[in-house]
Amino acid sequence: MKIILILLISVSALFSSPRISVTELLVQSELYPTKVREARLLAISKSQPVNILTTGRVMIDAKGIEDGKVVYAVFTNLCDVYRGSYCAFYDEVKMLYEINSSRIDYGNGNIIDNTGGMYDPVITAAQASGTFLMIPDWTDDKVILLSAFNGDVVDLNFIPTTQPQLQSPKHAIQHFNVRNILVSDQLSDVVQRFDTNGSYINVFAPAGGLNNNILDNIRGIAYRPNFNLLVTVGSGLSQNTVQHFDTAGNHIAQYINTGLNSPFAILIRATDILVSNFSGTNRISRYDLNGSFLSYLYTGSDFAGPQQIYRLPNGKLIVAAFSPPSGIAYLDSNGTFIRILNAVTGNRAVYLLGNGRYLTTNSTGIYEIDSATGSVVRTILTGANFQYADLYIPGGPVSVGNNGYNTPSGYHLYPNYPNPFNPSTVIKFTTGKRGYVRLTVYDAEGKEIRKLINNKVMDKGSHSVEFNAEGLSSGVYFCLMESEGYSSHIKMILLK
Repeated sequence: MKIILILLISVSALFSSPRISVTELLVQSELYPTKVREARLLAISKSQPVNILTTGRVMIDAKGIEDGKVVYAVFTNLCDVYRGSYCAFYDEVKMLYEINSSRIDYGNGNIIDNTGGMYDPVITAAQASGTFLMIPDWTDDKVILLSAFNGDVVDLNFIPTTQPQLQSPKHAIQHFNVRNILVSDQLSDVVQRFDTNGSYINVFAPAGGLNNNILDNIRGIAYRPNFNLLVTVGSGLSQNTVQHFDTAGNHIAQYINTGLNSPFAILIRATDILVSNFSGTNRISRYDLNGSFLSYLYTGSDFAGPQQIYRLPNGKLIVAAFSPPSGIAYLDSNGTFIRILNAVTGNRAVYLLGNGRYLTTNSTGIYEIDSATGSVVRTILTGANFQYADLYIPGGPVSVGNNGYNTPSGYHLYPNYPNPFNPSTVIKFTTGKRGYVRLTVYDAEGKEIRKLINNKVMDKGSHSVEFNAEGLSSGVYFCLMESEGYSSHIKMILLK
């Protein structure tokens, strides 16, 4: 014991430690991503790593600068990033950890892996059609694709590393024309547009290109029911606002400019809009569908630094809380706090998987959580700063040209026509053999609207069915086809 104490004193005497605490460092890096970029660039200029993963499952990540030196966050518990974590300069890191037996990322794609591949991701073979999750990788400036049913990795390069267009991607959503993906990028300060092959198209918003008077340090994005785009803004002249763009990406106006304190994520419900506030004690603000302030949905101290908000099928809410008290917060529909699941902390994303478990992301990875007990079921991916999770429901093969997979022979669900429609549209599909078919329509929140075909035996070949949406409100609807092990969704837009 005396020897260990003497050793620790000796290390402390040899190397000074950063003055900033790990909590302050993580919050700073979340609010101001430019500081993370500056730290990484400094590390690269000094031939120091930007990220280290040790065989002892410690992650060391460049996140700040102090006294001209790179400040590393040392995560000793990859799930609970606040437990046992601390800040260190590189001299101290080299003294305490076996760098030469670690996975070392020197930036710009220069990675040396001496761990024997212990952090290599497991890619799960999956069918081409179905429901997926897009999650931006903030470290490698790309978007990955997971199964929305169980979180299995489907494609690590759904949108591959794309620079300078992606410098700090935060939120990816499917464009309403199905065939495009929009990605909000914190450092390029625009919403970028890609096709589903992962190829860059253009700046979607603002349509005229970069304009820091409108967008600066953007975070979450969401569609209004009319498919106009909303974007949260954290810095600059439009700080603490939600900006409004039309369906072509043209700026309309400020949509929300009151009741916000470092806004991050947007959730649009049937009768109101919720926006999470990272700073301050008014954690979630509530607005009507025209952007007028209604109330603060939650103002307590049970969690802090809220980011993504997800509405459960029963109407209750789960919230990814980044700052201590951190975890997955569980609220009723009116904002009353119920409990917090904190086996994983530093949370950014939260999503209810099809298997009934939660998926969450933080500064070190992606995790599957038991929704009843809150325990970690498994670590899905490790080693990057992962961001928000959002649905991708293709009308055809996923990510052809990256890691797409073939559909079962003879089965296909085609995009409905017309789309958008009012009030009727035709849905066509083919079956590879005689068997049971189910065709079900859901609304944007996952509620079943109508069974168009209910376990009906149908012959092999081409079929079509009409969907009449008389009596339904304008919005996004999904049609799910299931037959003999085949499953696929299409996205339908009702415009009245």
